[in-house]
Amino acid sequence: MNKSIVLNEALSIPERINNFALNDKNKYGEISRLISDKKIQYIVTVGRGTSDCVALYASYMFAKYLGLPSYSMPPSIITLEKSKFDFSKALVIIISQSGMSEDLIECENMSKKMGATTILISNNEKSPILNSCDFFYNINAGKEKSVAATKTFVLSLLIILKLIFKTKEENIDHHIELVGNFLIDDINNQWDPKILDKSTNVGFIISRGVGYAISNEISLKFKELCQEMIEPFSSAEVMHGPKSLIQNSFKLFTMSLRDNSGNVVKKDSSEITKLTDLHYEISYNKENKKTLFYKPYEFKELDPIIILSKFYPWIINYSIEKDLDPDNPRYLTKVTRTF
Repeated sequence: MNKSIVLNEALSIPERINNFALNDKNKYGEISRLISDKKIQYIVTVGRGTSDCVALYASYMFAKYLGLPSYSMPPSIITLEKSKFDFSKALVIIISQSGMSEDLIECENMSKKMGATTILISNNEKSPILNSCDFFYNINAGKEKSVAATKTFVLSLLIILKLIFKTKEENIDHHIELVGNFLIDDINNQWDPKILDKSTNVGFIISRGVGYAISNEISLKFKELCQEMIEPFSSAEVMHGPKSLIQNSFKLFTMSLRDNSGNVVKKDSSEITKLTDLHYEISYNKENKKTLFYKPYEFKELDPIIILSKFYPWIINYSIEKDLDPDNPRYLTKVTRTF
């Protein structure tokens, strides 16, 4: 057993995925019927921090697979700006590991008053949001003690995946179970944190599509745990100005998933990767010693789950390599108050 709480939680992700596959009691059918019957015509997601990265992922996935316009809404649109909407055809998804953030509680209450069907995705069965929301999806990750969310993020993505593929009448439970088993067997094949250069704290992580949503979470963890400004950019956007920042010894991460967007990342970024000697590639193709390799699974939509299961222990160990304390990120607390 490691001394680090957050490292132990990150290393438990494969087992939590397996437990989720076998014991998920969330009811997906009614939402699937509302979507299939056209009673839900667009999706609004609301979250902060890591949960906002889940929201960004959900927005892309609902649009991509179900053809539903999706919007990741800043909570302040409701809490501070007091904007009003006709949400009678909207599914509003509140995402919060703790379920205790005051601004998210307010967003759910107001969305309901504006006619929305509301869902809470949370790891807290005692969240006050349960008193008013229409549906509760339990992340069921076990208690997450650390400030940095890891296992709750991964399981939140699985809930989004199941909502989507149940609506498409495709059963992915078997695939989730197999991926959990694969990751349990692969637990000793961890990425090496020593390949990262510790002398510079700035860089980009470049991806596209679903990968861009995941890169936002990766960027957040670099900031939260390692005090490094690794900014996420779409490979389609980085050429519109941010490219100007790149120079030698500037960290540059690229991430390629096996979807249409991911397949063009390498082509998009081929020019800028030559501008620095610190290029690291998260990829299913093992090309060099700076490749952060993940073994793909047949169901490509689970690639982000595999990547994150390898990324979290790696970034935590890198934080330790830098003599930082990943269990106590500077200035941060578990429940952030922004309202």
